[in-house]
Amino acid sequence: MNVLQVEELRKSFRGEISLARREVLHGVTFYAGSGEILGFLGPNGAGKTTTIKIILGLARPDSGLVSVFERPAGERSVMARIGYLPENPYFYPHLTLREFLHFCGRMSGVEGGSIATLLSQTAERVGLAASLDERLKGFSKGMLQRAGLAQTILHDPDLLILDEPFSGLDPLGRTMVRDLLLELKGRGKTIFFSSHILPDMEALCDRTCIIREGVIVRSIGLDELMSLEKCMVEVTVRHCDREAVEAVGDYIESMLERGEDITFLVKSREFVRAVVQGLYHHGAEIVRIEPQHATLEEIFISEVTGRGKMEAVRSKEREPVVSGRKE
Repeated sequence: MNVLQVEELRKSFRGEISLARREVLHGVTFYAGSGEILGFLGPNGAGKTTTIKIILGLARPDSGLVSVFERPAGERSVMARIGYLPENPYFYPHLTLREFLHFCGRMSGVEGGSIATLLSQTAERVGLAASLDERLKGFSKGMLQRAGLAQTILHDPDLLILDEPFSGLDPLGRTMVRDLLLELKGRGKTIFFSSHILPDMEALCDRTCIIREGVIVRSIGLDELMSLEKCMVEVTVRHCDREAVEAVGDYIESMLERGEDITFLVKSREFVRAVVQGLYHHGAEIVRIEPQHATLEEIFISEVTGRGKMEAVRSKEREPVVSGRKE
């Protein structure tokens, strides 16, 4: 079952000065299955937040359909099963975290008898158990982001919609959120989130939709990311002299010296055997053989700014290139 189904969404807005309307979504279509983490990736102004508002019933599309749990978006029964974290959540600064979560829990339909235990458990899950009785006005940006995540998961929703959930978090906070999202996925929850932190998205998502200027330009799954045609292989060796380098030169895209090691980027997987045998024959010690693949960041740049950018990124990462080791 598709927990979230978005079909041919179109949305336009009237300008502040001109009466003419400008379309910002041009037939956006995607889905999220049960127990799936779906990433939503795009540059600023691509239409991510507008799409999320339509899914939540906070904005009306000009045309198109959105269904959540196979029901029309915006229905009360549907909304009760959704947890939402906006990009810039508002907090009542005079409330303590305990008071804030109690308010959010009651608004989400959590029964009064169980809410005290539940909010303590939720604060523990986001690392804020020691701050339950502190006022929100004294929280750092990272602590407020954790508080926002706490109110999102407090009522145990089946679908989480998160707009930039890693914003303002330090590395420990990002790790906590990643672990929490994977735990929720393991419990069968569906998670739809946008983020500009691409390594986190690549580590978490089963699939990622890339939106550009109101159009979904690509949907890519983790399995596809790992098996792209551009996959290369790194072979790292020691005790490699110039003769060995010349013997495998036709099969090498580039090479990089790191201390005692030299890492060769092999042009294609089919050449790996020839490279390893050639280096071994000339007395080199094989240290590591590691497949490489295009990253989500490279794919995003290529889709948003042009195909040539991917090769530019690759070339930059391969510098500096050495011609061989001096003896």
